[in-house]
Amino acid sequence: MSSSGLFFVIILVITFFRSFDDMHKFQQNSYRVKRYFRWKNDALSRWIKPHEILYLIGMSLIFLVPSLISQVVGLFLVLVDFYFFNLIKSAQMSKKPLAFTARVKRLTVTDTLIIYIGFSFLGAAAHFAIGDLGYGLIALVYLFSFVPVLLANLINLPIEKAINHYYYKDAERELAKNPNLVVIGITGSYGKTSTKNVLTQMLSKDFNVLATPESFNTKMGLTRTIREQLRPTHQVFIAEMGAKEVGDIKELCDFVHPSMGVITSIGPQHLETFKSLENVIHTKGELFASLPEGGVAFRNLDDENIAKLPFREDIETLTYAVKDDSHSEKSQARYLIEDISLSHHGSSFTLKDNQTHKRVRLSTKLLGRHNLSNILAGISIALKLGVPMERLNTLTSEVKPVPHRLSTRVVADTYTVIDDAFNSNPVGSKMALEVLQAFEGKRKIIITPGMVELGSEQDQLNEKLGEYIAQACDYVILVGVAQTQPIQKGLNNKHYPEAQIYLAKDLNDAFAALGRYVAKGDVVLIENDLPDTFNESI
Repeated sequence: MSSSGLFFVIILVITFFRSFDDMHKFQQNSYRVKRYFRWKNDALSRWIKPHEILYLIGMSLIFLVPSLISQVVGLFLVLVDFYFFNLIKSAQMSKKPLAFTARVKRLTVTDTLIIYIGFSFLGAAAHFAIGDLGYGLIALVYLFSFVPVLLANLINLPIEKAINHYYYKDAERELAKNPNLVVIGITGSYGKTSTKNVLTQMLSKDFNVLATPESFNTKMGLTRTIREQLRPTHQVFIAEMGAKEVGDIKELCDFVHPSMGVITSIGPQHLETFKSLENVIHTKGELFASLPEGGVAFRNLDDENIAKLPFREDIETLTYAVKDDSHSEKSQARYLIEDISLSHHGSSFTLKDNQTHKRVRLSTKLLGRHNLSNILAGISIALKLGVPMERLNTLTSEVKPVPHRLSTRVVADTYTVIDDAFNSNPVGSKMALEVLQAFEGKRKIIITPGMVELGSEQDQLNEKLGEYIAQACDYVILVGVAQTQPIQKGLNNKHYPEAQIYLAKDLNDAFAALGRYVAKGDVVLIENDLPDTFNESI
């Protein structure tokens, strides 16, 4: 084998291994090509990294300089670049590693064939046509290793659609076997997963309940839940419904046909794909619009955007609200929470049924005012399904917080962590800071990368978050120097001391800084933990 051929094989091998990283990022972008390219275009380093200059120099020495020494030096630089690539990757522990699903396995096979056949064909063509310069051009494929992954996805697309279609039809057949199943659809910009978990825990005391696990809120997530877990003995199916584009909720409703629906909130979330708040309102409203005649819509009067949705005469509408003296119309809700007492142990409140005029005092271990709205949604549905009001306190008092959604833990008997890492939004982040302020502690510390996928409003909302942080925290650790600039601006607006701000390059750096600063009795809020795709150093 010639030296050019040897180098060619080495480039083939390292390109293959690098493509797994591209596949990981493609998976984190939901296998959506447009979304993947939006992610890549957010930072120049996602196209080419500084250390890859070594690769370009090395390849130039290998293929453009006719000298064995230069080729050896070039190969060394190529391997050094690949070493840095793996070093950086291993130093940044993935929050969500590549999941080797059946789809990824099929993608890997096709990607491998494309890389091998493509390199072999182009290598032979270069050898007989333009010689070593051709090898040099082929070697540039390493820097664009995502291309074979995207091409493999395109080739596999008809197969994936056929497989998905079979799964969807099979799930529909399973649903049809249980005609008496009560299907409850839950959607919302914020709070849908928390409400789902609250409702599941409450109803499970009296019904055989199946709920979509974790954040299985896509059509395939619903399909997997139905095919793998639905049994003839289930009485209630709670389907969380997520959306990133207009029509997504209608598609899910046409699939599982909910007879009850609750929209927890509507706000500026996923504006990168929705483009406008009006599109968000319309898409979330597809749940109420899709309910069958005689269905039940649970309308949250605390949310002004939900109030904009049209009423339907042919379905029952049950309203609920957390009492606020500044909005008298909320007092007309069917189910109303009033006389609220909040603490770092949870909350207690009075539930009023404005139709029967009954009242009952309830309590919950869940933290924060916004969780009262989630609890109230669960209460409203439970009452509609026949759970007596006198039994509610047993249900609400036993609801446990979900990990990473304002759950708490004590670290090494030293400091308290309020874990709100799963997600961050304009409403939830403000409420989390209120919870932090309510805690008894020496100092209040926050770790956050800010909020994302808020479209043109993102900078403004993060700046406002910075102002809230300045009022609540004694020390601030921001994850990502560039992406947290709006938060830094908000802190500056409130003249927050720079000495009490640490700018971390990634989450590992943030926790290292926390370890140097935190002391016994402190309270730490972890507000949002972005996916790997938002890591600035990736």
